[in-house]
Amino acid sequence: MKIFILFLVLTSLTIAQTEDPLKYFPYKTGNMWEYYFDDLEYPDTVQVFNIKDSVDSDGNIYVRQFARRINPIQYPLLFPDTATYIIDTSFNVWAPPSIYGSPLTENFIMYKLNAKKGDQWIIYDYASGIGGNGYEIARLREVWEDELFFGSGITTIFKRFIYYYSIDSTDTLGLVRYGDILSYGFGLWSRGGGDLIGNILLKGCVINDTLYGDTTNLITSIKDLSEKLPVQFELFQNYPNPFNPTTTIKYSVAEPGIVSLKVFDILGREVATLVNERKPAGYYEVSFDGSELSSGIYFYQLTAGVFKATKKFVLLK
Repeated sequence: MKIFILFLVLTSLTIAQTEDPLKYFPYKTGNMWEYYFDDLEYPDTVQVFNIKDSVDSDGNIYVRQFARRINPIQYPLLFPDTATYIIDTSFNVWAPPSIYGSPLTENFIMYKLNAKKGDQWIIYDYASGIGGNGYEIARLREVWEDELFFGSGITTIFKRFIYYYSIDSTDTLGLVRYGDILSYGFGLWSRGGGDLIGNILLKGCVINDTLYGDTTNLITSIKDLSEKLPVQFELFQNYPNPFNPTTTIKYSVAEPGIVSLKVFDILGREVATLVNERKPAGYYEVSFDGSELSSGIYFYQLTAGVFKATKKFVLLK
């Protein structure tokens, strides 16, 4: 019995010593994830892709990610559309401030991949920043072992990080901003709660060219992704043309950014704004209803960064 107990202890120590913290954040180019997105009113699917990884001379790892919702293709909400993460040699994952939101203006330590349960660190000190009291804090609240997907038979380790505000930097809980759960070998498993609109839960992924979970809609390679994304901005001719009273306008966005699509009359007066928001790369279409306008020639113009294109269409009642 004593020998058996000693064997279990030695086995546990060996597992703990051989755990690779980087497996909580699979960073290689080509890895990708698909999540259920739920905000109670508009359920959707979110896709996240590692599109580039590199290592600098000091050993820091840089990971470039692209994300989107797909029903239809649009801004991903719980992710930036593009973001670069830095994993330093101490296994700290530095994320851009847009992921956390105000008041952050610089990269912050989002995860300590080798953290133990109860570890916490300050993300932002209001006194040294914009002034005021309190801190934005991250804490590894829980570590446990469970199945990756229900009924999958794949067992892994989960780490739950919470992000919160507190007056006292030693507080273990305060006003919760949101929470993330990382899974060993598979990366981000869920995000939600607190101030966030909606939440996500992993449904499938491709890690090191291996498929896991529900991959019904999952693109299985970066090549597939590039084939589905436009390589240039383009404004297409509407259809039908002439139209009465509705028509469809299609356009493509090659890079994420603010996109504007407006309609003008023959004198150059703006008569409608169809799009005016940030869009990820993708193909889009929008319907225009000219019921309130008189018959005649009109123009629609797409603006995205330095790109600008205008086409003519005819409303014929």
